Amino acid sequence: MYDILIVGAGTAGMSCAITAAQKGLKVGVVEKSDIPGGALHWSGGHMSAGGTHLQREKGIEDSPEKHLADIYRINRKSGDLDLIEMAVQEAPKTIAWLNDIGMEWAPECPRIIYGHVAYDTARTIYGPEKALSIYKVLLPLWDQQIANGNITCYYEHTFVGLDTSGNRFDTVVCESEKGLSRHTGKNIVITSGGYGSNPAYFQQKHPGIPLVSSCYPTATADGHVILEKHGARFQFGEFHLPSLGGMEEEEGSGRVDFNKAWAMVLTSVYRQPRDIYVNAHGKRFIKEDEASPETRELITMQQPNWCFWVIFDETALNSPDENGNHNPIIIGRTIAEMKAEAKKENALCMANSIEALAVKTGLPKEQLTETISQYNEMVVSKSDLDFGRTYLEDPICTAPFYALKVHASVLVTFGGIKVNKHLQVLDADGQPMPGIYAAGEVLGLGATSGSSFCSGMAITPALGFGRLLGKTLS
Repeated sequence: MYDILIVGAGTAGMSCAITAAQKGLKVGVVEKSDIPGGALHWSGGHMSAGGTHLQREKGIEDSPEKHLADIYRINRKSGDLDLIEMAVQEAPKTIAWLNDIGMEWAPECPRIIYGHVAYDTARTIYGPEKALSIYKVLLPLWDQQIANGNITCYYEHTFVGLDTSGNRFDTVVCESEKGLSRHTGKNIVITSGGYGSNPAYFQQKHPGIPLVSSCYPTATADGHVILEKHGARFQFGEFHLPSLGGMEEEEGSGRVDFNKAWAMVLTSVYRQPRDIYVNAHGKRFIKEDEASPETRELITMQQPNWCFWVIFDETALNSPDENGNHNPIIIGRTIAEMKAEAKKENALCMANSIEALAVKTGLPKEQLTETISQYNEMVVSKSDLDFGRTYLEDPICTAPFYALKVHASVLVTFGGIKVNKHLQVLDADGQPMPGIYAAGEVLGLGATSGSSFCSGMAITPALGFGRLLGKTLS
Protein backbone atom coordinates (compact mmCIF):
# COMPACT_ATOMS: atom_id res chain seq x y z
CA MET A 1 0.00 0.00 0.00
CA TYR A 2 1.29 3.43 -0.96
CA ASP A 3 1.30 6.35 1.48
CA ILE A 4 -0.13 8.49 -1.33
CA LEU A 5 -1.69 7.15 -4.52
CA ILE A 6 -2.06 9.80 -7.22
CA VAL A 7 -4.29 9.61 -10.29
CA GLY A 8 -2.69 11.71 -13.02
CA ALA A 9 0.95 12.72 -13.54
CA GLY A 10 0.26 16.25 -14.75
CA THR A 11 0.93 19.64 -13.17
CA ALA A 12 -0.62 18.94 -9.77
CA GLY A 13 0.21 15.24 -9.78
CA MET A 14 3.92 15.69 -10.45
CA SER A 15 4.33 18.42 -7.82
CA CYS A 16 2.44 16.33 -5.25
CA ALA A 17 4.42 13.17 -5.98
CA ILE A 18 7.81 14.90 -5.92
CA THR A 19 7.08 16.75 -2.68
CA ALA A 20 5.80 13.63 -0.90
CA ALA A 21 8.65 11.46 -2.17
CA GLN A 22 11.27 13.98 -1.07
CA LYS A 23 10.08 13.61 2.51
CA GLY A 24 10.38 9.83 2.27
CA LEU A 25 6.83 8.75 1.54
CA LYS A 26 6.06 5.85 -0.75
CA VAL A 27 4.14 7.30 -3.71
CA GLY A 28 2.22 5.50 -6.44
CA VAL A 29 1.01 7.27 -9.60
CA VAL A 30 -1.30 6.00 -12.31
CA GLU A 31 -1.11 7.91 -15.59
CA LYS A 32 -3.22 7.57 -18.73
CA SER A 33 -0.44 8.66 -21.08
CA ASP A 34 2.95 7.06 -21.69
CA ILE A 35 4.84 10.04 -20.25
CA PRO A 36 4.35 12.41 -17.30
CA GLY A 37 3.56 16.11 -17.61
CA GLY A 38 -0.01 16.21 -18.88
CA ALA A 39 -0.96 19.67 -20.10
CA LEU A 40 2.52 20.98 -19.31
CA HIS A 41 3.33 19.72 -22.80
CA TRP A 42 0.53 21.90 -24.19
CA SER A 43 -0.14 24.96 -22.05
CA GLY A 44 1.00 28.55 -22.35
CA GLY A 45 2.42 28.18 -18.86
CA HIS A 46 1.18 31.44 -17.38
CA MET A 47 1.53 31.74 -13.60
CA SER A 48 0.86 34.65 -11.28
CA ALA A 49 1.85 35.61 -7.77
CA GLY A 50 2.11 38.74 -5.65
CA GLY A 51 5.38 39.65 -3.95
CA THR A 52 7.82 37.52 -5.97
CA HIS A 53 11.56 38.04 -6.32
CA LEU A 54 10.99 38.77 -10.01
CA GLN A 55 8.79 41.72 -9.12
CA ARG A 56 11.21 43.01 -6.48
CA GLU A 57 14.07 42.88 -9.00
CA LYS A 58 12.09 45.23 -11.27
CA GLY A 59 10.94 47.52 -8.48
CA ILE A 60 7.34 46.33 -8.56
CA GLU A 61 5.58 46.51 -5.21
CA ASP A 62 3.08 43.71 -4.75
CA SER A 63 1.80 41.23 -2.19
CA PRO A 64 -0.61 38.29 -1.92
CA GLU A 65 -3.15 40.65 -0.42
CA LYS A 66 -2.98 42.99 -3.44
CA HIS A 67 -3.14 39.99 -5.78
CA LEU A 68 -6.28 38.74 -4.02
CA ALA A 69 -7.95 42.14 -4.16
CA ASP A 70 -7.21 42.33 -7.89
CA ILE A 71 -8.71 38.87 -8.48
CA TYR A 72 -11.85 39.88 -6.63
CA ARG A 73 -12.07 43.05 -8.74
CA ILE A 74 -11.89 40.97 -11.92
CA ASN A 75 -14.18 38.07 -10.93
CA ARG A 76 -16.54 40.08 -8.72
CA LYS A 77 -15.61 37.89 -5.73
CA SER A 78 -16.89 34.66 -7.25
CA GLY A 79 -15.60 31.09 -7.13
CA ASP A 80 -14.43 29.11 -4.11
CA LEU A 81 -13.14 31.94 -1.94
CA ASP A 82 -11.32 29.61 0.46
CA LEU A 83 -9.41 28.01 -2.40
CA ILE A 84 -8.68 31.32 -4.12
CA GLU A 85 -7.27 32.82 -0.93
CA MET A 86 -5.23 29.69 -0.24
CA ALA A 87 -3.91 29.65 -3.82
CA VAL A 88 -2.88 33.31 -3.64
CA GLN A 89 -1.05 32.80 -0.35
CA GLU A 90 0.78 29.75 -1.74
CA ALA A 91 1.62 31.38 -5.08
CA PRO A 92 4.82 33.26 -4.13
CA LYS A 93 6.07 30.17 -2.28
CA THR A 94 5.43 28.13 -5.41
CA ILE A 95 7.35 30.59 -7.58
CA ALA A 96 10.24 30.62 -5.09
CA TRP A 97 10.30 26.80 -5.19
CA LEU A 98 10.42 26.75 -8.98
CA ASN A 99 13.20 29.32 -8.90
CA ASP A 100 15.16 27.26 -6.38
CA ILE A 101 14.99 24.16 -8.58
CA GLY A 102 16.30 26.05 -11.60
CA MET A 103 13.28 27.47 -13.42
CA GLU A 104 14.22 29.81 -16.25
CA TRP A 105 12.01 32.88 -16.57
CA ALA A 106 11.17 34.75 -19.76
CA PRO A 107 13.11 38.06 -19.64
CA GLU A 108 10.01 40.20 -20.17
CA CYS A 109 8.39 38.84 -17.01
CA PRO A 110 6.65 39.81 -14.85
CA ARG A 111 4.20 41.54 -17.15
CA ILE A 112 0.56 42.47 -17.53
CA ILE A 113 -1.31 40.15 -19.90
CA TYR A 114 -4.21 41.64 -21.86
CA GLY A 115 -5.55 38.40 -23.30
CA HIS A 116 -7.62 38.15 -20.11
CA VAL A 117 -9.10 40.98 -18.08
CA ALA A 118 -5.84 42.58 -17.01
CA TYR A 119 -4.40 42.78 -13.53
CA ASP A 120 -3.52 46.29 -12.37
CA THR A 121 0.04 45.14 -11.57
CA ALA A 122 2.63 43.18 -13.55
CA ARG A 123 2.49 39.77 -11.88
CA THR A 124 2.10 37.24 -14.70
CA ILE A 125 5.22 35.13 -15.26
CA TYR A 126 6.22 32.19 -17.42
CA GLY A 127 9.23 30.46 -18.91
CA PRO A 128 10.74 30.97 -22.38
CA GLU A 129 9.31 27.60 -23.47
CA LYS A 130 5.87 28.21 -21.97
CA ALA A 131 4.76 25.36 -19.67
CA LEU A 132 7.57 23.15 -20.96
CA SER A 133 9.90 25.32 -18.90
CA ILE A 134 8.08 24.06 -15.79
CA TYR A 135 8.13 20.48 -17.00
CA LYS A 136 11.87 20.62 -17.63
CA VAL A 137 12.64 21.49 -14.00
CA LEU A 138 10.15 18.99 -12.57
CA LEU A 139 11.25 16.05 -14.71
CA PRO A 140 14.75 15.58 -13.19
CA LEU A 141 13.22 15.57 -9.69
CA TRP A 142 10.58 13.10 -10.87
CA ASP A 143 13.17 10.82 -12.45
CA GLN A 144 15.37 11.01 -9.35
CA GLN A 145 12.56 9.89 -7.04
CA ILE A 146 11.61 7.09 -9.43
CA ALA A 147 15.25 5.95 -9.44
CA ASN A 148 15.27 6.10 -5.63
CA GLY A 149 12.19 3.91 -5.51
CA ASN A 150 10.07 6.55 -3.78
CA ILE A 151 7.77 7.03 -6.80
CA THR A 152 6.29 4.19 -8.82
CA CYS A 153 4.41 5.30 -11.93
CA TYR A 154 2.07 3.05 -13.91
CA TYR A 155 1.90 4.57 -17.40
CA GLU A 156 -0.86 3.88 -19.92
CA HIS A 157 -3.24 3.06 -17.07
CA THR A 158 -6.71 4.57 -17.39
CA PHE A 159 -8.57 5.37 -14.16
CA VAL A 160 -11.84 3.41 -14.20
CA GLY A 161 -12.94 2.96 -10.59
CA LEU A 162 -12.59 3.43 -6.84
CA ASP A 163 -13.08 0.99 -4.00
CA THR A 164 -13.12 1.09 -0.21
CA SER A 165 -11.98 -0.82 2.83
CA GLY A 166 -14.41 -0.20 5.64
CA ASN A 167 -15.58 3.38 5.29
CA ARG A 168 -12.44 4.78 3.62
CA PHE A 169 -11.51 4.93 -0.07
CA ASP A 170 -8.19 3.21 -0.50
CA THR A 171 -8.23 1.52 -3.92
CA VAL A 172 -7.87 2.84 -7.46
CA VAL A 173 -8.96 0.54 -10.29
CA CYS A 174 -7.20 0.98 -13.64
CA GLU A 175 -7.40 -0.51 -17.08
CA SER A 176 -4.40 -1.12 -19.33
CA GLU A 177 -3.58 -3.42 -22.22
CA LYS A 178 -2.95 -6.12 -19.60
CA GLY A 179 -6.48 -5.75 -18.23
CA LEU A 180 -7.76 -4.43 -14.91
CA SER A 181 -5.42 -3.71 -12.02
CA ARG A 182 -5.96 -2.49 -8.47
CA HIS A 183 -3.66 -0.17 -6.56
CA THR A 184 -4.03 0.78 -2.91
CA GLY A 185 -3.05 3.85 -0.92
CA LYS A 186 -3.65 5.34 2.51
CA ASN A 187 -4.50 8.61 0.75
CA ILE A 188 -5.80 8.95 -2.81
CA VAL A 189 -5.19 12.22 -4.68
CA ILE A 190 -7.13 12.84 -7.90
CA THR A 191 -5.25 15.12 -10.30
CA SER A 192 -6.73 13.76 -13.52
CA GLY A 193 -7.31 17.09 -15.30
CA GLY A 194 -10.35 18.67 -16.92
CA TYR A 195 -13.01 17.54 -19.39
CA GLY A 196 -12.49 19.67 -22.50
CA SER A 197 -11.58 16.63 -24.61
CA ASN A 198 -14.73 14.66 -23.74
CA PRO A 199 -17.56 16.01 -25.95
CA ALA A 200 -20.25 13.79 -24.39
CA TYR A 201 -19.42 14.82 -20.82
CA PHE A 202 -19.09 18.46 -21.89
CA GLN A 203 -22.59 18.41 -23.40
CA GLN A 204 -23.94 16.77 -20.27
CA LYS A 205 -22.63 19.67 -18.19
CA HIS A 206 -23.20 22.42 -20.79
CA PRO A 207 -26.24 21.43 -22.87
CA GLY A 208 -26.45 23.19 -26.21
CA ILE A 209 -23.07 24.91 -25.92
CA PRO A 210 -20.78 24.18 -28.89
CA LEU A 211 -17.49 22.53 -27.97
CA VAL A 212 -14.47 23.56 -30.01
CA SER A 213 -11.55 22.48 -27.88
CA SER A 214 -7.86 23.19 -27.56
CA CYS A 215 -7.60 21.13 -24.36
CA TYR A 216 -4.98 18.45 -23.82
CA PRO A 217 -6.15 15.18 -25.42
CA THR A 218 -6.20 13.26 -22.11
CA ALA A 219 -8.53 15.83 -20.47
CA THR A 220 -11.42 13.39 -20.74
CA ALA A 221 -13.26 13.74 -17.39
CA ASP A 222 -12.11 10.35 -16.06
CA GLY A 223 -11.83 11.66 -12.52
CA HIS A 224 -15.08 13.62 -12.71
CA VAL A 225 -17.13 10.65 -13.89
CA ILE A 226 -15.86 8.26 -11.22
CA LEU A 227 -15.99 10.74 -8.35
CA GLU A 228 -19.54 11.78 -9.26
CA LYS A 229 -20.52 8.12 -9.43
CA HIS A 230 -19.46 7.85 -5.79
CA GLY A 231 -21.40 10.95 -4.77
CA ALA A 232 -19.01 13.84 -5.36
CA ARG A 233 -20.50 17.20 -6.27
CA PHE A 234 -19.85 19.05 -9.55
CA GLN A 235 -19.92 22.86 -9.37
CA PHE A 236 -19.22 26.09 -11.26
CA GLY A 237 -20.25 24.83 -14.69
CA GLU A 238 -22.33 28.00 -15.00
CA PHE A 239 -19.09 30.01 -15.11
CA HIS A 240 -18.09 28.50 -18.46
CA LEU A 241 -16.26 31.11 -20.50
CA PRO A 242 -14.53 30.38 -23.82
CA SER A 243 -11.45 32.01 -25.34
CA LEU A 244 -11.57 33.66 -28.75
CA GLY A 245 -9.31 32.80 -31.63
CA GLY A 246 -9.56 29.09 -32.33
CA MET A 247 -9.25 28.05 -35.99
CA GLU A 248 -10.48 24.63 -37.05
CA GLU A 249 -7.84 23.36 -39.46
CA GLU A 250 -10.30 20.58 -40.26
CA GLU A 251 -13.85 21.91 -40.58
CA GLY A 252 -16.23 20.27 -38.13
CA SER A 253 -13.50 18.51 -36.15
CA GLY A 254 -14.27 20.35 -32.93
CA ARG A 255 -10.51 20.69 -32.38
CA VAL A 256 -8.26 23.74 -32.52
CA ASP A 257 -4.67 24.27 -31.40
CA PHE A 258 -3.74 27.36 -29.40
CA ASN A 259 -0.05 26.80 -30.15
CA LYS A 260 -0.35 26.32 -33.93
CA ALA A 261 -3.28 28.26 -35.37
CA TRP A 262 -4.85 31.05 -33.35
CA ALA A 263 -6.28 34.40 -34.42
CA MET A 264 -5.50 37.65 -32.63
CA VAL A 265 -9.10 38.56 -31.85
CA LEU A 266 -9.05 38.28 -28.06
CA THR A 267 -8.30 42.00 -27.56
CA SER A 268 -7.33 45.06 -29.59
CA VAL A 269 -4.45 45.92 -27.24
CA TYR A 270 -1.97 43.87 -29.26
CA ARG A 271 -3.43 44.50 -32.73
CA GLN A 272 -5.72 47.26 -33.96
CA PRO A 273 -8.28 45.85 -36.42
CA ARG A 274 -7.98 46.50 -40.14
CA ASP A 275 -10.93 44.17 -40.59
CA ILE A 276 -14.51 43.57 -39.52
CA TYR A 277 -16.17 40.68 -37.70
CA VAL A 278 -19.42 39.26 -39.05
CA ASN A 279 -21.66 36.52 -37.69
CA ALA A 280 -23.41 33.75 -39.61
CA HIS A 281 -25.96 36.30 -40.84
CA GLY A 282 -23.21 38.37 -42.45
CA LYS A 283 -23.72 41.21 -39.95
CA ARG A 284 -21.31 43.02 -37.65
CA PHE A 285 -22.08 42.43 -33.98
CA ILE A 286 -19.33 44.22 -32.02
CA LYS A 287 -16.89 47.11 -32.24
CA GLU A 288 -13.81 45.32 -33.47
CA ASP A 289 -11.47 47.58 -31.48
CA GLU A 290 -13.06 46.54 -28.16
CA ALA A 291 -10.20 46.08 -25.68
CA SER A 292 -11.92 43.92 -23.05
CA PRO A 293 -11.46 40.19 -23.70
CA GLU A 294 -14.42 39.33 -21.50
CA THR A 295 -16.74 41.71 -23.33
CA ARG A 296 -15.70 40.12 -26.61
CA GLU A 297 -16.25 36.63 -25.23
CA LEU A 298 -19.70 37.37 -23.82
CA ILE A 299 -20.89 39.04 -27.05
CA THR A 300 -19.54 36.17 -29.18
CA MET A 301 -21.46 33.72 -26.97
CA GLN A 302 -24.64 35.43 -28.22
CA GLN A 303 -23.82 34.70 -31.89
CA PRO A 304 -24.95 31.56 -33.77
CA ASN A 305 -22.67 28.61 -32.97
CA TRP A 306 -20.41 30.94 -30.99
CA CYS A 307 -18.31 31.74 -34.05
CA PHE A 308 -17.68 34.57 -36.51
CA TRP A 309 -15.71 35.48 -39.62
CA VAL A 310 -12.96 38.09 -39.79
CA ILE A 311 -13.26 39.85 -43.16
CA PHE A 312 -10.31 41.81 -44.59
CA ASP A 313 -8.62 42.64 -47.87
CA GLU A 314 -5.17 42.61 -49.46
CA THR A 315 -4.30 46.09 -48.20
CA ALA A 316 -5.10 45.10 -44.61
CA LEU A 317 -3.00 41.95 -44.91
CA ASN A 318 0.04 43.92 -46.12
CA SER A 319 -0.28 47.06 -43.99
CA PRO A 320 2.17 47.45 -41.09
CA ASP A 321 0.99 48.54 -37.67
CA GLU A 322 1.75 51.90 -36.07
CA ASN A 323 5.23 50.62 -35.10
CA GLY A 324 6.03 49.53 -38.64
CA ASN A 325 5.61 45.83 -37.88
CA HIS A 326 3.61 43.46 -40.03
CA ASN A 327 1.06 41.88 -37.74
CA PRO A 328 -1.23 39.50 -39.65
CA ILE A 329 -4.32 38.30 -37.85
CA ILE A 330 -3.07 34.73 -37.32
CA ILE A 331 -0.56 34.80 -34.48
CA GLY A 332 2.96 34.09 -35.60
CA ARG A 333 2.18 33.79 -39.31
CA THR A 334 3.92 35.85 -41.98
CA ILE A 335 2.07 37.36 -44.91
CA ALA A 336 3.36 34.57 -47.16
CA GLU A 337 2.20 31.94 -44.68
CA MET A 338 -1.21 33.59 -44.51
CA LYS A 339 -1.55 33.44 -48.29
CA ALA A 340 -0.49 29.79 -48.31
CA GLU A 341 -3.05 29.04 -45.60
CA ALA A 342 -5.79 30.80 -47.59
CA LYS A 343 -5.12 28.56 -50.59
CA LYS A 344 -5.95 25.51 -48.46
CA GLU A 345 -9.46 26.97 -47.91
CA ASN A 346 -9.89 25.55 -44.43
CA ALA A 347 -10.42 28.15 -41.70
CA LEU A 348 -9.01 30.87 -43.96
CA CYS A 349 -10.11 31.41 -47.54
CA MET A 350 -9.74 34.13 -50.17
CA ALA A 351 -11.56 35.25 -53.30
CA ASN A 352 -11.34 37.99 -55.91
CA SER A 353 -14.77 39.39 -55.11
CA ILE A 354 -17.00 39.76 -52.07
CA GLU A 355 -19.66 37.70 -53.85
CA ALA A 356 -17.23 34.82 -54.39
CA LEU A 357 -16.07 35.11 -50.79
CA ALA A 358 -19.66 34.78 -49.63
CA VAL A 359 -20.03 31.57 -51.64
CA LYS A 360 -16.87 30.08 -50.12
CA THR A 361 -17.90 30.92 -46.56
CA GLY A 362 -21.60 30.21 -46.88
CA LEU A 363 -22.39 33.73 -45.70
CA PRO A 364 -25.45 35.47 -47.23
CA LYS A 365 -24.15 37.31 -50.29
CA GLU A 366 -26.38 40.39 -50.22
CA GLN A 367 -26.01 40.95 -46.50
CA LEU A 368 -22.22 40.55 -46.54
CA THR A 369 -21.94 42.99 -49.44
CA GLU A 370 -24.15 45.51 -47.64
CA THR A 371 -22.22 45.12 -44.37
CA ILE A 372 -18.90 45.80 -46.07
CA SER A 373 -20.35 48.77 -47.96
CA GLN A 374 -21.68 50.25 -44.72
CA TYR A 375 -18.31 49.76 -43.04
CA ASN A 376 -16.49 51.45 -45.89
CA GLU A 377 -18.79 54.46 -45.48
CA MET A 378 -17.87 54.52 -41.77
CA VAL A 379 -14.19 54.70 -42.70
CA VAL A 380 -14.93 57.81 -44.77
CA SER A 381 -17.10 59.46 -42.11
CA LYS A 382 -14.89 58.26 -39.21
CA SER A 383 -18.04 57.35 -37.33
CA ASP A 384 -19.53 53.99 -36.32
CA LEU A 385 -23.05 54.74 -35.17
CA ASP A 386 -23.85 51.04 -34.72
CA PHE A 387 -21.18 49.91 -32.23
CA GLY A 388 -18.89 52.87 -31.55
CA ARG A 389 -15.71 51.60 -33.16
CA THR A 390 -13.10 54.37 -33.24
CA TYR A 391 -10.27 52.74 -35.22
CA LEU A 392 -11.52 53.28 -38.78
CA GLU A 393 -8.42 53.45 -40.96
CA ASP A 394 -8.89 50.99 -43.80
CA PRO A 395 -11.79 50.32 -46.17
CA ILE A 396 -12.27 46.75 -47.42
CA CYS A 397 -11.95 47.30 -51.16
CA THR A 398 -8.75 45.74 -52.54
CA ALA A 399 -8.87 42.19 -53.93
CA PRO A 400 -8.21 39.51 -53.03
CA PHE A 401 -10.58 39.45 -50.08
CA TYR A 402 -10.13 37.15 -47.10
CA ALA A 403 -12.39 35.47 -44.54
CA LEU A 404 -11.10 33.74 -41.42
CA LYS A 405 -13.54 31.63 -39.41
CA VAL A 406 -12.94 31.97 -35.68
CA HIS A 407 -14.48 29.97 -32.85
CA ALA A 408 -15.09 30.68 -29.19
CA SER A 409 -12.89 27.84 -27.98
CA VAL A 410 -12.24 25.92 -24.77
CA LEU A 411 -8.73 26.19 -23.33
CA VAL A 412 -9.69 25.10 -19.82
CA THR A 413 -12.89 23.88 -18.19
CA PHE A 414 -14.52 25.94 -15.45
CA GLY A 415 -16.65 23.25 -13.81
CA GLY A 416 -15.13 20.78 -11.40
CA ILE A 417 -15.31 18.65 -8.30
CA LYS A 418 -16.02 20.40 -5.01
CA VAL A 419 -13.43 20.14 -2.23
CA ASN A 420 -13.01 21.82 1.14
CA LYS A 421 -10.08 23.98 2.26
CA HIS A 422 -8.13 20.81 3.06
CA LEU A 423 -8.67 19.67 -0.57
CA GLN A 424 -10.81 16.75 0.58
CA VAL A 425 -13.41 15.77 -2.00
CA LEU A 426 -16.94 16.46 -0.72
CA ASP A 427 -20.10 14.48 -1.26
CA ALA A 428 -23.53 15.90 -2.12
CA ASP A 429 -24.13 16.63 1.58
CA GLY A 430 -20.90 18.58 1.88
CA GLN A 431 -19.14 15.88 3.87
CA PRO A 432 -15.59 14.70 3.09
CA MET A 433 -15.30 11.44 1.21
CA PRO A 434 -12.78 9.66 3.48
CA GLY A 435 -9.39 9.15 1.89
CA ILE A 436 -10.00 11.19 -1.28
CA TYR A 437 -8.32 14.50 -2.14
CA ALA A 438 -8.12 16.48 -5.40
CA ALA A 439 -6.07 19.23 -7.04
CA GLY A 440 -5.52 20.74 -10.48
CA GLU A 441 -8.06 21.22 -13.26
CA VAL A 442 -10.32 18.49 -11.86
CA LEU A 443 -11.40 21.24 -9.43
CA GLY A 444 -12.34 23.48 -12.36
CA LEU A 445 -11.03 26.93 -13.18
CA GLY A 446 -14.22 28.32 -11.66
CA ALA A 447 -12.98 27.24 -8.23
CA THR A 448 -9.65 29.07 -8.38
CA SER A 449 -10.45 31.90 -10.79
CA GLY A 450 -14.20 32.46 -10.38
CA SER A 451 -16.43 33.59 -13.21
CA SER A 452 -13.60 35.30 -15.14
CA PHE A 453 -10.21 34.30 -16.48
CA CYS A 454 -7.68 35.56 -13.93
CA SER A 455 -4.18 35.24 -15.34
CA GLY A 456 -2.13 32.44 -13.82
CA MET A 457 -4.93 31.05 -11.68
CA ALA A 458 -4.86 27.58 -13.24
CA ILE A 459 -1.24 26.40 -13.22
CA THR A 460 -0.13 28.23 -10.08
CA PRO A 461 -2.87 26.71 -7.87
CA ALA A 462 -2.30 23.29 -9.45
CA LEU A 463 1.37 23.38 -8.49
CA GLY A 464 0.68 24.94 -5.10
CA PHE A 465 -2.12 22.58 -4.09
CA GLY A 466 -0.15 19.57 -5.31
CA ARG A 467 2.76 20.61 -3.10
CA LEU A 468 0.44 21.26 -0.15
CA LEU A 469 -0.95 17.73 -0.35
CA GLY A 470 2.53 16.31 -0.73
CA LYS A 471 3.59 18.13 2.43
CA THR A 472 0.56 17.45 4.63
CA LEU A 473 -0.49 13.89 3.78
CA SER A 474 1.34 10.98 5.36
